[in-house]
Amino acid sequence: MSRIDNGTNMPKEMTEQHKNHYKETMSFSELWTNGLLCAFEYVKGPRRPIKSKLNTKSHSTHQANTHKTKKHDDGYSSEPTGFTGGDVIDGAHNIEKHDGSHWVPIGWDRISELVKTVQINGEWEAQQFDVLDDEDERTIADLAAPYWERPAGPVWWCNVAANHPHVSSWLNNASWLHPAISIALRDESRLISERMKHLLYEVPVRVAGGLVFELLGQSVGDPYVKEDDVPVVLRSWQAQNFLITALHQKGETPYLNVLGVIEVQELLSAGGNNIPRTIHEVIALLASRLARWDDRLFRKYIFGEADEVELKFINRRNNEDLNLFIAILNQEIRRLSQQVIRVKWSLHAREEIVFELLQHLRGNTTKMLLEGMRKSTREMLEEQEAVRGRIFTIQDVMQGTKRAWLQDRSTRVTHNLAVFGGCGLILSIITGLFGINVDGIPGSTNTPYAFGLFAGILFFIGIILIIVGLLYFGLKQPITEEQVEVRRLELQELVNMFQHEAETHAQVRKHVSRNNLTVTSGERLLNDANYVVID
Repeated sequence: MSRIDNGTNMPKEMTEQHKNHYKETMSFSELWTNGLLCAFEYVKGPRRPIKSKLNTKSHSTHQANTHKTKKHDDGYSSEPTGFTGGDVIDGAHNIEKHDGSHWVPIGWDRISELVKTVQINGEWEAQQFDVLDDEDERTIADLAAPYWERPAGPVWWCNVAANHPHVSSWLNNASWLHPAISIALRDESRLISERMKHLLYEVPVRVAGGLVFELLGQSVGDPYVKEDDVPVVLRSWQAQNFLITALHQKGETPYLNVLGVIEVQELLSAGGNNIPRTIHEVIALLASRLARWDDRLFRKYIFGEADEVELKFINRRNNEDLNLFIAILNQEIRRLSQQVIRVKWSLHAREEIVFELLQHLRGNTTKMLLEGMRKSTREMLEEQEAVRGRIFTIQDVMQGTKRAWLQDRSTRVTHNLAVFGGCGLILSIITGLFGINVDGIPGSTNTPYAFGLFAGILFFIGIILIIVGLLYFGLKQPITEEQVEVRRLELQELVNMFQHEAETHAQVRKHVSRNNLTVTSGERLLNDANYVVID
């Protein structure tokens, strides 16, 4: 009976899970409105003291670990876990552990309560910022008075859509934000620092008691409806224990699909032991996830196109018109080269951003994530250089193949011209046999038009030979756009078949025996081959 009961209860449990998931989704949609993309607050669990004995060896190890995990001057603990070291008394030490710490989704109401706890500088109100909107030459770092506040208050993060009217009004009226920081979050085109005018990207800058920085990512389009990926910029502000990220779109898209941010959002919602415990870890996690998805998209859509170009080239037809074929591939290589250069610039910007974040952020987990991100960025740069080398190699091979093709055609034309020369030689021999005196030709007696008739026949034969030569070796019609498009679609179909075999994990190496081939297949192999099979 118990087994039957378990079997009948399974659908109910699954139904309850679906209901809970639906309720959770509905609660998020009710909380995150008016431009609020997502927002979370970190809630610490109750403290539970743990007492453990230490021998001499472990005591020295504890002292070393205590030295490593002591708090920095900025107030952030370098150990992201919920453990804090205590005093060692009589070979024992006490550790306070936070059980059940988790992130909870919050809305505008809770954010309004949290911003009241933000410590602000009283001198902000005395400063005049009326000229800020009119002077584009002044940067954020010039306008924000630098000072340092120790981390205090709740740990929370909110991600907003910068172009939403409610968000613009909220940032504009935020008295707890430095006016320059408010402008920086709303206007992505405003330079963070005067030094940034020499670069093509923004690096993190410490101003007004916090950190202003940018994270780069992409809003991934739906591949089934051929939507383009849209670059996005997360202009961010971190101070004390909170983080605000304003998402700026660099193009038009029907909906946002920033997968890196979505992964962080799902991680915070799910909870568990791997959740970030400081706001610095949230920043590192955001940067790592955004960079990871950029790398995946770069490898698939840009680096993968180099494989497609090579695949199309090696699968060309034996009697392919190389002028048409190389014109198509040169167009793709030109576009691919531009994209690869853009990827290189993006990777260099990411490398500089990671370098600066490593200087400003604290915590072992934070540094581990950023170091892994820097390592993957270097690997992507090396892969990008390899792709550029492959593109140049493909171009060299294409040019060499075209030269060999033209040389082969020249050899054929020379051979056929020799054949035509032989035909003319035969005509000249025939003419020489009869001599210049046409009257000596048999049958020309009493024929006053014999010379004209004979000359006309020679001219007619010569014209026929010239026409045949022009049709076979003469100029061809120029390549039309229809021919280019048709051949491009054929090559794309070849690439799609290759990708389908790769996605379905089809057998790569297949042994083909000639005994298993049909007569037609065997004849086709012999006709296309450049060799002769001797039985």
